[in-house]
Amino acid sequence: MNVDQLLDNFERLVDSPNSIARLRRFILDLAVRGKLVRQDPNEEPASDLLKRISEEKARLVKTGMIGKHKTYPSNLKKDQLFQLPGNWQWSRIAEIGILNPRNTAEDTAMASFVPMRMIPAKYGEANQHEIRQWGQIKKGYTHFVEGDVALAKITPCFENGKSVVLRGLIGGLGSGTTELHIVRPLFVVPEYILIFLKCPYFIETGIPEMTGTAGQKRVSAEFFANSPFPVPPLAEQRRIVAKVDEFMALCDRLETSLSSSVATRLLLLEALLHEALMTHSKERLCATNRWKYGHSVGESNV
Repeated sequence: MNVDQLLDNFERLVDSPNSIARLRRFILDLAVRGKLVRQDPNEEPASDLLKRISEEKARLVKTGMIGKHKTYPSNLKKDQLFQLPGNWQWSRIAEIGILNPRNTAEDTAMASFVPMRMIPAKYGEANQHEIRQWGQIKKGYTHFVEGDVALAKITPCFENGKSVVLRGLIGGLGSGTTELHIVRPLFVVPEYILIFLKCPYFIETGIPEMTGTAGQKRVSAEFFANSPFPVPPLAEQRRIVAKVDEFMALCDRLETSLSSSVATRLLLLEALLHEALMTHSKERLCATNRWKYGHSVGESNV
């Protein structure tokens, strides 16, 4: 759904059963397309950031801290890509971090175990965990550390958006369900990666690429590694995460107000739309306000 479609269907969306969920997806979509916060031409461009990441990966390989990363055949389909702001750049998930790293720790060390049921689907919700000894959970499970980003790869968890930045791990490390892909970011904000993994573009692109039998379909390691990833400047990543957090808090307020009056819900939704659509034309927004409230309004300071 684009901006015009959202505004044209505003009245129907307010009262539809899944209106808040649709708004959440719309916010995530705006975020990864560079339409949620301003761009600053004076910031380090994404091309320089990607160069720093490449140099850091080479350093880690040279010092033996990580092994040489596996290469996958390219699945880049240019007709699936959207236009990015000038200081952004397309990359791949495999290029902005370390995929599926392994941990080393004493068997007696306490760590976190995260089963699939403790991976949230909703953006902003934290993972939960069970406390185990590392020796009990180091074999046969997916490894991760504090700040890694996890994606559920099996149906229907992938389609439902199960993914999380792993936080609050005991001892800073853990393991969990084998049905996860892990990326350890290098100079990229983990929460921005999470926004991408939960956005409609990524999920809708991934669904037809899942392989396996019915009920056991999975997102392959190749697809995950090679997925086109829109990279903003680092400072803009932080602004995007802050703005998404702000909007999701408004969505939470909308959800709790569903039993309130229609007027209250309209005011809250208007506040969200005013911020989220600040890049849209003044004329379009003013026309929408007149349509909603039945009277003329002055130009919005969008």
